[in-house]
Amino acid sequence: TVPLVDVRTPDEIVVGVIPTSHHIPLAVLEEALVELPDETFEERYGFKRFGKDDEVIFYCRSGRRSNLAYEKAKSLGYTRVRNYSGSWNEYSVLANVPPPVAAQV
Repeated sequence: TVPLVDVRTPDEIVVGVIPTSHHIPLAVLEEALVELPDETFEERYGFKRFGKDDEVIFYCRSGRRSNLAYEKAKSLGYTRVRNYSGSWNEYSVLANVPPPVAAQV
């Protein structure tokens, strides 16, 4: 299966995630792809690092940051990366995910 990588912040993923996705915040994506040994990557993110010729799809809330992740991965030599431009906003509507309940103060 093609890895689906959520690049939102940890605070954002509490509203929900696309099933089967893995979380690598955009702020640490380059470190994850370049600096981490494979074993550390797998321990930290819960899946084997994808290779430069493997398919991978990035998503975020609206598609802006996932496009930045796509561009970063391309610049690092990843050749089969894609951006889910509709990202969480589109998925949550299509999957009928209820909006988060505002915290009571």
